[in-house]
Amino acid sequence: MSALESLQPKKVFHYFEEICNIPHGSGNVSALVDYCVDFAEKRNLSYYRDDANNIVISKPGSKGYENADIVILQGHTDMVCEKEEGLDFDFTKDSIKPYIDGDLIRAKGTTLGGDNGIAVAMCLAILDDDSIPHPPLEVFFTSDEEIGMLGAFAFDCSHLKGHKLINLDSEYEGVLMCSCAGGANANSTIPIEREMKEMALLEIKISGLKSGHSGVEIDKGRANSNVLMARILNGLFDVSDFRIVSLSGGSRETAIASASEAVIGMDKKDMDHVKKSVEEWNTLLKKEYASPDPGLTIEAFEKGEEQVSALTERCTKLVAEVLISLPDSVIAMSMDMPGLVQTSINFGILELRDEELYFVNTARSSMTSQKMWILDKVKAIVTLAGGKTEITGNYPGWSYNPNSVLKDTILNAYKKLFDKEATVDAVHAGIECGLFADSIENLDCVSIGPQMADVHTPNEHFSISSAKRTYELLCEVLKESK
Repeated sequence: MSALESLQPKKVFHYFEEICNIPHGSGNVSALVDYCVDFAEKRNLSYYRDDANNIVISKPGSKGYENADIVILQGHTDMVCEKEEGLDFDFTKDSIKPYIDGDLIRAKGTTLGGDNGIAVAMCLAILDDDSIPHPPLEVFFTSDEEIGMLGAFAFDCSHLKGHKLINLDSEYEGVLMCSCAGGANANSTIPIEREMKEMALLEIKISGLKSGHSGVEIDKGRANSNVLMARILNGLFDVSDFRIVSLSGGSRETAIASASEAVIGMDKKDMDHVKKSVEEWNTLLKKEYASPDPGLTIEAFEKGEEQVSALTERCTKLVAEVLISLPDSVIAMSMDMPGLVQTSINFGILELRDEELYFVNTARSSMTSQKMWILDKVKAIVTLAGGKTEITGNYPGWSYNPNSVLKDTILNAYKKLFDKEATVDAVHAGIECGLFADSIENLDCVSIGPQMADVHTPNEHFSISSAKRTYELLCEVLKESK
């Protein structure tokens, strides 16, 4: 018996579990797209697959709906691959293990992939059910959304005929997302110099952070391990003329960094002072983040004495000063929509390489001018340090359309089904709708989805009952789109 076999709607959770069985991390979605191709061929549905592993599966309208406007149902096939520390799990080979926890579905020790596997499952369930009244459909799955919406950037939208699009990548039931922030990644490198030196070594590890989506959770006050490491390294100059040997942190541009590590070298006589200082930082930062990150842990381990390739004194100072200068977290709140983050930046990835310091900062804003301002701030810091910044994944925001027919249809259907009002909102995260609205003339676009939380972390989960209601809503909207 499968883990989700007892759940309804049966087809939705059947396909979700099928998706969990197929490795589909970002950059590794070919097998899942192959599955979608096989699905389409077995049902005699036409499809288009491009070189970037985007796929569109088309289905004619049901009886009485043949001439209705085409509706595009859209989600993405890739998932963020994060696991609990110490777990033996290979995301390129192993299957996600979903399990039921009351009204929630979670995964054993890893990200669940509900973002955005539940969308793919709902779309396949609709395509596989001839009893659902619906207009002509274009089911559109993009690839590699989680690493900069690469699939959406690569897709030629002329392959879509529809002008109404329901994106299923939202995370709050009863909330229609009708606007989103634009974003971009600042990929920076700064040249560094090393020298061989005999030193006493100390490893510093930051772990236990909640992490989260750098758009959705950026306003939760959660700690970023790369930011904390920068603070600690700068503080340690007060007790030692140490050198940085190695440094790394974070794993995804779009995730708040949850763990960072550094190895530093020093004169042996300084070791006790440095260890005591790290302990003091642990106490201080645990107090600062007691509420949002109660699991925060900062540890120091002596690694003996050794001759190692360490940064020069000048470069150690340079790296520490650059890192503590970089902006992070919320920069500005919206004046038009109370409670909405307008502009933010996330210090997502940090890696000290043999000859350069590499790091990635992801900026988001519903105002292009502020997005560029915060990216320019990062570029200026890097330039002053003698490095270079490349801006990648620059995507537009998605402006609110007060005359959206889809919005009104969904609001009315939600009220009819559940006897309560849905709300209209904007999200401080990148949604592919921005790219599609920029490419398809007069596109009417809305984003919905079931209730989920802690996406991009091993604690990711979504509500079973909410997924059921969202599927019912989607079917009702299609029924009303005649």
